[in-house]
Amino acid sequence: MKKIILAPLLSAFILPGLGQVVNGQFRKAGLLIAAVSLLFLSLFFKVLYDLNKFFLSLPPEAYGKNSPPFSAAAQTLSRQDNGLLIILLLLLAGVWVYGVWDAFAVASKKGKINSDASIFSG
Repeated sequence: MKKIILAPLLSAFILPGLGQVVNGQFRKAGLLIAAVSLLFLSLFFKVLYDLNKFFLSLPPEAYGKNSPPFSAAAQTLSRQDNGLLIILLLLLAGVWVYGVWDAFAVASKKGKINSDASIFSG
C-alpha cells in the first residue's frame, strides 16, 4: 500500500504517531504517542475518580439487594463538574486529528517529491 494512504490510516484507526513512523519521523511519532498515552491515562483516571466519588457517596445500606438503579447513578454522575473531562477529550481529539493530518501531509509531500524525481531521472 502506498505511504500516502497507509500513513494517515495508521494514525486514524490504530494510534496517532504510527503514520509518522511510516514517514520516518521518529521523534514526532514518539511525541504524538506519548501525548495520546498521557491523555488516555488522564481520561481513565478522571473517570475512575468520578466513579469513586459516586460509590463513596452511597450509603452503606445501598449495597446489596436494593442497589440504586442505573438511572440514579447516571443522574448523580451527570451533576458532577465535567469541565476537565471535556478539556481532556478535546485535547485528545486535537492531537488525534493533527496526527492524521500530519501523516497525510508529509506522505503526500514525500510522494510528490519522489514522483517528480522519477520524472526527471527517466
